[in-house]
Amino acid sequence: MHVDLVDSENYLLNSCQDFSATYMAVARLEYDLNKNASLASSKTVEALYTVIQKSVHASQRQAYFLYRKAAKTLFFLASACEDRDLAAKSIERLKHIVTDCVGPSHRAASEALGSLPLNITGPSLNEENIKRVVSIPWDDFCRKTGLNPRCAMKCMGRSLVFSLTSDLLLVIKCSRSDSENAALNREALWMTYLQTVKSEFPIRFDIPTPFRFGKTYLFRLTDIPNRLKKKMAINVNTAIGFRVHSDYFVYPNPLPDEPRLDRKDFMEVMRRNAWLLGRLAAMGIVHTAPVPLFHNRVQRHRRHDGGYYEWPRGGRLDRWLMSCRYPNLGKSGIRDFEHLEAVSGSSCRYYRLIGNHFISLVLICASYFRNHHPERAGFDEKGAPVDARNLFCPNSMREWVEALFDAYYEGFTGRKTGDRLPVDFDNFVLRAIDEFGVDQYMEEIFRATDQQEMSDDEFNDFLVKRGIAGNRIDDLPKGVEDITMMTGPHLGGFNQRISLPELIHFTGTATSYCISDRYIFDQNLN
Repeated sequence: MHVDLVDSENYLLNSCQDFSATYMAVARLEYDLNKNASLASSKTVEALYTVIQKSVHASQRQAYFLYRKAAKTLFFLASACEDRDLAAKSIERLKHIVTDCVGPSHRAASEALGSLPLNITGPSLNEENIKRVVSIPWDDFCRKTGLNPRCAMKCMGRSLVFSLTSDLLLVIKCSRSDSENAALNREALWMTYLQTVKSEFPIRFDIPTPFRFGKTYLFRLTDIPNRLKKKMAINVNTAIGFRVHSDYFVYPNPLPDEPRLDRKDFMEVMRRNAWLLGRLAAMGIVHTAPVPLFHNRVQRHRRHDGGYYEWPRGGRLDRWLMSCRYPNLGKSGIRDFEHLEAVSGSSCRYYRLIGNHFISLVLICASYFRNHHPERAGFDEKGAPVDARNLFCPNSMREWVEALFDAYYEGFTGRKTGDRLPVDFDNFVLRAIDEFGVDQYMEEIFRATDQQEMSDDEFNDFLVKRGIAGNRIDDLPKGVEDITMMTGPHLGGFNQRISLPELIHFTGTATSYCISDRYIFDQNLN
C-alpha cells in the first residue's frame, strides 16, 4: 500500500482539524488515485466521506472547494474504479451526504453525483440550408398548406395562428431578425425528428408537423392581403409554418381572461410535461428553457454568462413571476422546440439543465396560484410588499412538487421512484409560499454603464417595457446615473443571494438523485 495514501487516509479519518492540512491530504489522495485507482479501498471511501460529512470546516470561506475536491475524488472512484462494490459504495456515500447535509457539503456532493457519465447520446440534426429562404406568394402558401384564406386569425407573440378546425391550428412563426432564422430552422428540424420517434412517448404529446418547401423550412411571404396586414401585430419576416393541436396555446397557469385549468387538470398537464421533459432528457434531447431563468436580465449583454441563471451558485432569481407568463409547457405537451438541444451523457451540462427543469416546474406551480389574482403584486398604497400567501394551498403545492419529481424521475430513469426523495417537503413548501407569496424584492438597478452602451431609442424602449412612463423618461438622462426600477417580484435583492435557498437545496437533491440513479441502472450497480 502506498505510504502517502495511508497517511492521508489516517489523517482524514482521525483528525481533519486544520483546514490546510486537510485540503493537502485530500489532494494527495486524489493525486495517488489518479495514478493508480486500484490503490483505493473502503477505507479510502470512508476517509473522503468523513471530510465532507463531518463539516468541520463548513464555516470557512473556502469550505466548498475542500468539499468539492473530496467529492470529485469519490466521483472518480464511482466512475473509474474497476471494483464495482467500491464504485457503488462511493455513490452510496455521496447520496448520504446529499441526504444529511446542507450548504457547501450538500452542493459538492450533489454536483459530484450530477457529473456521473450516462449512456446517453443525443441525436445529430442535419442543419443544412439554414440560410436558404424561399419567397412564397400568399395564395401559393394557402394552396400548399391547405389553408382557407378566410380562416379566423389571431396574433400570439410572434406567431400568426389560424383555426383550421375546432382542434387544429396552422401557425406561422416569424423571426424578429435574420439572426433568429437558424433557431426557427432548428425548431422545424426537431419537429421532423420527433415525429419519427413518437413511439417513445406513450402519453399525450402533440408534436407539431412542419411544412417543408422544397429543401427548406424557412420562407418569406409575399403579396399578403391588406385585410390580414391590418390585423397583424408583428412584422412577417422569415418564418416557418406548422400544424398542431389547438391545445398548443393552452397554458397550465393562465391569467383570468384565458382558458382556465382546475387543479386536477393542472396536475395532469404538469405531471405529463414533467415526464416528457425527463424522457426527452433521457434520449439526449434537453429543453433549455421550460421557462426563461435569469440572474440578471439587464446586464445580460455584458456578462460572460449572458445573465442566465446558474442555479448551483444560489444567486438572485430575476423576475420569477414574469418568467412564468408563457411557459414552454402546454396542454398539448412540450412547446417551442427551438430551445431543444442535443446533449450526450458524458456532458456535465446535464446537471445544470436538469436542475433548470425542476426550478421551472416549481415556479410554474407557484405562478398558478398567483395568476388567479395578478393585480395583487408589488407594493400596496402604503409602500408595503403585497402579501398574496392566502392564494396558495400548501397541501396542493406539496402534493404537486412531490408528484412532479416522481414523474420526471420515471421519465428520465425509466423506473418508478423507490424511496421518497430526502427533502423536508413540509418546510420547503411553507418557505416557498413565504417567498412566492410576498413581493419583498421588487427593485432592479439599471447601471449607467449599461445605459451608455444603448442608443437613445434602445434606452427609451428599454424603460417603456419596464413600465416607466414617457414623461418620466424625459427626466432620466441616459448614462449619467444608475436608475432603480420596480420590475419584480424577484427572489432576492439585486446582485444578492436567492431569498429561497431551500429551492436550490431541493433542486440539487432532485437532480443528483435522477442522474445518479440513472447511472446505477446503466451500470447495473447494486
